[in-house]
Amino acid sequence: MTRLASVGAAAVLLALASARARAAAPAEAATRAAQEAAQAPNGMISLSLVEALAAIKQPNLVGVFAFVSEKNAPFALADLLARDKKSMKLYLEKLDEDFKSANGLTDWDHEVCASLINLYGSPMANTFGAPEPKRMKQINDCMLAPALPLEVIVSKRKK
Repeated sequence: MTRLASVGAAAVLLALASARARAAAPAEAATRAAQEAAQAPNGMISLSLVEALAAIKQPNLVGVFAFVSEKNAPFALADLLARDKKSMKLYLEKLDEDFKSANGLTDWDHEVCASLINLYGSPMANTFGAPEPKRMKQINDCMLAPALPLEVIVSKRKK
């Protein structure tokens, strides 16, 4: 009888463990779904991105970037800049002007520059070529600039 009781107890424990695992699975699935939804594009873009697109004279790309999650937008812009040398020049001029007027750049601009550095150090660089040393120095200098909120930089720009 004790052997039968221990087998029965083992079966009850196994049933409880299975029920607990089944109960945890929906919670994990819900957590994963919430994380994916948070990363999904929501049709809104950051003001830093709007400024960047205006600086490179490509405001028409706002609609395209509405389909890119906010988390991935700095990398997407960096990829565009790496492939379009004219846009890269215009964007770096904007960063130089912001640094001169406010003595800093936004965190978003730092992310773009970090993404550019990562792109140029990756095998993808073969598809668009490395920038000239002057541009690479500008990108590196941007990474070293202090981070400031966008509103501080905008308030210190010359009118």
